[in-house]
Amino acid sequence: MRLAAGILLLLLSGCWGVRRRLMLKRRCTLLGELRLLLEHYSIEIACTAPTLGELAAGGSGEFGEILRECAADTPDIRIAWKAAVERLAALPYCGAEEAALLQELGKSLGTCPAESELALLRLYSARLDRLSEQAEKVSEQKGRLYSSGGILAGLAAAVLLL
Repeated sequence: MRLAAGILLLLLSGCWGVRRRLMLKRRCTLLGELRLLLEHYSIEIACTAPTLGELAAGGSGEFGEILRECAADTPDIRIAWKAAVERLAALPYCGAEEAALLQELGKSLGTCPAESELALLRLYSARLDRLSEQAEKVSEQKGRLYSSGGILAGLAAAVLLL
């Protein structure tokens, strides 16, 4: 019985560590998707100067999907953008920094001429690049710590039970 409990503790703490590591990696993936989304928006604005609603309809990645779903619920794209950011921020792997950045972008995107919009997107893209670099470093450092720490804590608990 104690052996089964020890193995269960080892598995639970190991899974916790691996899950935390995967969340860090998922945040890096999300930031990469957001950078690609801003790049896509820049290309669209440079070529066709669409409205914010048209940009939202053609977005890709997880935020693009959430934005399309929210836009289908309301005719006001600003309200849809805000709702999409709130839904994204509720995800366990989304950081407060990227949610705040998207919220700021949603307030200013679509309010100025195309040249200004492109400059604005370059600025936010650079900010996302910095966030992405930081997230990659954290993922490398803490990811290993979480997975090995979880396994070691499970081993220690299992040894104490036995």
